[in-house]
This record gives sequence, C-alpha cells and structure tokens, in this order.
Amino acid sequence: MIDALLKVSEVEADVFEGQPRRGTILPKTFGGHTMAQALAAACSTVDDSRPPVSAQGFFLSAGDTDGPTRFTVERVRDGRSMDMRAVRAHQGHREIFRLTASFQTAGDGFAHEASMPRAAPPEEVPSLFDVMDRHSTLDSGPWRTEWAFLDLRYVEENLIAPVPDHGRQQLWMRLPQAEGAETWRGRCLITYVSDLVLLAASLVPHGVMLGAPDIPRATLTHSVHVHADPVPGEWVFIDQRSEWAGGGRGLSHAAMYSRDGRRLATFVQDGLIRQRRPVTSE
Repeated sequence: MIDALLKVSEVEADVFEGQPRRGTILPKTFGGHTMAQALAAACSTVDDSRPPVSAQGFFLSAGDTDGPTRFTVERVRDGRSMDMRAVRAHQGHREIFRLTASFQTAGDGFAHEASMPRAAPPEEVPSLFDVMDRHSTLDSGPWRTEWAFLDLRYVEENLIAPVPDHGRQQLWMRLPQAEGAETWRGRCLITYVSDLVLLAASLVPHGVMLGAPDIPRATLTHSVHVHADPVPGEWVFIDQRSEWAGGGRGLSHAAMYSRDGRRLATFVQDGLIRQRRPVTSE
C-alpha cells in the first residue's frame, strides 16, 4: 500500500509522474502524499549515498484526487557534501505545490538532542479511532479504512485536560516497511505521515477534535528535518505542540522519536484553521 502511494515514474529527464490514491475519503489530495511524492522525485535525481535531510513544502492549491500529478525537478546544486533540489508539482496547467530539499553525506560533528518526553508505552494507549469515537462527532469508520496501513495510538489525556495557552498531541505510530534498501524511501515515508494530524494540535486548546466539520483545515507550509532513520515496522513516538494561533492560522511543531528515545525527525507546519461562518439569509 505505502509503496504504491510513494511511487513516482520518470516520464522524461527530471520529470516524474505520481498517481493519486484511489478510493480516498478525502475531498482533496492529502498534503503528505503530494509532499512525499515530490521528495521521491527529487531523491531519484540524487545519489543514494546522500539521503534527504530536510524538505520544505509550499502548498499553493488543493490537489485533485482524480488525476496524476507531474513533478518537475530542478538540480539547484551538487556540492562536495550536500545537494539541493527544487520541485514543482502540477496538475494540468495548475501548479499545486513547490518543494525544496537538501541532501547530505553523513559526517561527524557536534551533536546534541533533547530527551524524549515521558509517555505511556503504545500497548497502554488507545487507538486514534477509539479516541475519535469518544471526542469527535465524526464517524471513525471511514477513517479506520483510510489509514488502515498505519497503527495509530493517541494519548487521550491531552484532550481531556487541555492547557488554554498551548496545544499538545502525542501519538504512537507503527510505521510500515517500504520496499527497497535505499535510505530515502523511509524518509519519504516519514514525510508522508508527518502531515497526518500535526495542524490539529493548534485546535486542542479550543476543545476541537480532529476532523471537526465546521473547521476547514489547509496546510500552507510544511517542513521536515530528518535526523536519523527509524527501524521499519517499529513504533515511533510523535510529540506535537502548538504555541500560537491567530488570524485564522495555527502554527504547530513536532518531534519524532524511536521507542528507545532517539530523535528521528522534527516537523513544523503553518496552516489555515478558520471556522466556517454560519450562512445567514437577509
């Protein structure tokens, strides 16, 4: 399943095509899907010894789930230890997304990382969908089908007792294994899942649960910084926070850890969280 979602095919030099997800319940292309495919296209133009270490995505227009997306890669820089690529994503004549990505050969240097927050193990945490049943007005059934290839566990306490001046969400996720030995495949998978519920952290202080129908959400910018590679099939812990929202936008950031506490990645996202205005008749 995940390999089909991340796959892109080269149609001409440095131009790739990615297929939409068939049978999705979403009205528009999932942003993590578009970004992961764009990154996969960029990775296809870089030597495998240099995996992606950072990617910044700019969402310009909602993607259509009915047709393919075309990714055009620009080889911005090939350096001694780092490469850079830029990608433009089009559907028809409409540009829907832009990506910049950096690639680096691993090397030695200064190192530090913040410790993983204390959390109950995944075996003691309910599934995201069970939490939806208790706290959301949405039917969790279609969502269970949409994300059936991911085992998602949600720390419910952050919803039960939210803090008024910042939002926090914590999840355990068992990552599926992507085919192929290349390091970049796992990093594209991280990019895909990073967009799953990050923006919803900015709704937690306001008592709004993931998928609230009166809160349209749209990602504006999304950044992924990969520090280490997860073990395929193992649990990862994602600690998501939002320390600011205003003007119809929410800003969220997250840290992904391995189960033994290694920092794997950092995510930052800015997006629209405007509440729909009720329709009034004159």
